[in-house]
Amino acid sequence: MLKKIFKWTGIVLGSLLGLILLFFIAVYFKTESRANKVYEVKVQQLVIPTDSASYALGAHVAAIRGCRDCHVKGGVPFFDEKNPLALLYTANLTSGKGGINYTDKDWIRALRHGIGKDGKSLWFMPVQHSSAALSNHELAALIGYLKKMEPVDAEHPKKKMKPLGRLLTFLGIFPMFPAEEVNHNATFPDEVKPEATAAYGKYLVVGCQGCHGKNYKGGPSNAPGEPPIPDLTTTGDLGKWNSDQFITALHTGKTPDGRTLSGFMPWSTIGKAHTEEELKAIYLYLHELK
Repeated sequence: MLKKIFKWTGIVLGSLLGLILLFFIAVYFKTESRANKVYEVKVQQLVIPTDSASYALGAHVAAIRGCRDCHVKGGVPFFDEKNPLALLYTANLTSGKGGINYTDKDWIRALRHGIGKDGKSLWFMPVQHSSAALSNHELAALIGYLKKMEPVDAEHPKKKMKPLGRLLTFLGIFPMFPAEEVNHNATFPDEVKPEATAAYGKYLVVGCQGCHGKNYKGGPSNAPGEPPIPDLTTTGDLGKWNSDQFITALHTGKTPDGRTLSGFMPWSTIGKAHTEEELKAIYLYLHELK
């Protein structure tokens, strides 16, 4: 009797291990297929400006859209060797050693569609929350600014997904491939007028979706030791603030009740970079959300 129990236990365990192995083989090949998918997109034509006013606008767009936070010093480790998800460095956007060598068309393909020179999706580059929906005027200015950055020599190790990263990507929890999230047939306005309106705030605040969610309701912390992600709508604490208090918090890091905003909230870079008019517009839009 005992031998039969051990026998069937072994069969059950062996079957489970076999199923787990087959599952992870499927995970590997599915994520590899997605990583190597070549996208055929129609890349729009833009005239990239070189004047000083456009350069200043491009620098401002880079600041408020978070480009500077990730792509500093020729790129930094986003997921280092110790990270269980992946090994991934932000790209060296300059023309220095280890940098990219992009034509205007390459820049547009990457920033509009999340697709690299090889036609494959970039990895973990949140174009859907940063550059994909920029007006033609601002995207052209941004590209003009990026093309003029001082060369930095910085070479990085080859990117790779680790088993946990593959599993979370397979399950749709980890947004590894931004090209999957972008509407590649969308059209864009030539220019969006800066003004203190909710409509302009909606255009600006899309960058907050990466952390606060598409409905800006926030949620639990992303990892142990990190704070919960705040609700930015009228049902959260921010709903009790007036516009001046909101602007002060984003420019100084100090909330109306005397707290200091968490370091996980990039108020000292992205927040400070916004003008008062831009923050007023964002405030007006968020206060339309119930």
